[in-house]
Amino acid sequence: MHMASGGRGAAELKGAADRGEGHPPARIHILEDSEECWMAGRRRRNKVVSMRRKRPINIDLVFFGAVALYICVICYMAMNTEHIAGYEVNAGSLSVNHTYTGLALREERVFSAETSGYVSYYAREGERVSGSSLVYTIDEKGEINALIRQNAENVDLTDENFSVIRSSIRSYMSDYSDLEFSKVYDFETSLAGSVMDLMNQNMLESLEDAGEDSMFSRIYAANIGILEYYTDGFEEVTLDGVTEEMLDPSGYEKVNLKKELVQAGEQMYKLAVSEKWSLLVPLAEEEAAGFQQEERKFMEVEFTRDHTKAWADFSIQYVGATPCARLDFNNSMVRFADLRYVEVEFQIEDEEGLKIPNTAIVEKEFYAVPQGFLMEEGEEKGFLKEVYDENGQAETVFVSMTLYDADEENYYIDPKESDYTTGALKMPMGTFLVQEDSQERFQIGTRSTIQGVYNINKGYTQFRQIDILYQNEEFALVKEGTSYGLTVYDRIVLNSEAVDEDEVIYR
Repeated sequence: MHMASGGRGAAELKGAADRGEGHPPARIHILEDSEECWMAGRRRRNKVVSMRRKRPINIDLVFFGAVALYICVICYMAMNTEHIAGYEVNAGSLSVNHTYTGLALREERVFSAETSGYVSYYAREGERVSGSSLVYTIDEKGEINALIRQNAENVDLTDENFSVIRSSIRSYMSDYSDLEFSKVYDFETSLAGSVMDLMNQNMLESLEDAGEDSMFSRIYAANIGILEYYTDGFEEVTLDGVTEEMLDPSGYEKVNLKKELVQAGEQMYKLAVSEKWSLLVPLAEEEAAGFQQEERKFMEVEFTRDHTKAWADFSIQYVGATPCARLDFNNSMVRFADLRYVEVEFQIEDEEGLKIPNTAIVEKEFYAVPQGFLMEEGEEKGFLKEVYDENGQAETVFVSMTLYDADEENYYIDPKESDYTTGALKMPMGTFLVQEDSQERFQIGTRSTIQGVYNINKGYTQFRQIDILYQNEEFALVKEGTSYGLTVYDRIVLNSEAVDEDEVIYR
């Protein structure tokens, strides 16, 4: 009964549910709720929400970035910082160029034509002539001169004539330079003139009746000397009359006196009538001072034109503000009569010393103190300085000082030298010095400039004075063993403008 009624009850409930009648049973609600929960959980599990995560720091990238930045900073500093280079001082000699160009002054006389007419020349330039030497002829009508020229081609040159021509060619070849190629044309003209002169001379000898015409004149040398057919305006210039402009060969010009037709009064030739001649050679002030200090009286020179040597009396002569070496010769004039500017090389042995670059040289100001004020206490040298006590009474104290240089009158001390215990300047400007055993006083203040270099042996810049013997465009040769100077293997600053005194170099 119970089971039957239970089966019927279940059937009724199901039917009521199908018909939608009444409230659904509690169990069905539970099942339906479970199914919905299962479906919702499934939907939640299928919906994935992406979350942003912080990436870990890339250590390698940071490291290489820092290295790159460091390299960039170093490169920037290297490009914008002036480098300080050192130089080791060594002993040696300095190759100094002792070649100079000097102004040649000779005793010269210029001679002019007395009549007008056609000219033929018979004496060669550079030839020594005398009163019996035929220099040229003048044909007022031109007939004999034309006859000479017409028959010149039929006249043969002698062996002596060819010897003269060969000598001229050899002399030109020994003096040839590619840098002065224009002289080739001058030589061509000169050689053609020499050949014509020789042919004219031979032809004239064959014309026995050439002198019978009163309109035909033979002109002989007016004096003994070296013959030249040019003028340049320096013929009457004396050693005392030279100007600074005359020492410059850039604007020099020659006037050729040779011509076919001349007028009476025109210049024809000139003669250098004395073997004594002089050269004025411009020098730098340092060179002139060096020669004067040596008290040089003679100088051996080599002429670069033909590489011959000669001795000359030597002295220093000022032309305006330019110091010049005056060389007085008693020979060799004949070889250079055609030159106004002569190149010579002084035969001077290069001195030895300490070789330093010019870029290391610096100038510094020092106080000049009369030598009479110097005194010594033991091994120290210094001066008596006037000071005042608490009561305003004057007294003197000894102050040791470094003597950087000396001359015949003064010692030179550093204005910045200080007492290492107090840091105060030892000799401020205006300080009075007192001479020992005397009432004479001297006030510090007079300054003088001294050349020197910065020594860096101790890792910082220290001024060392130098005494320059010779100097060229790159290096200077300085004396070794000077007071507070340089010695072999000292280290100095190569570029002195990049540092100051007492500046630390090695950090």
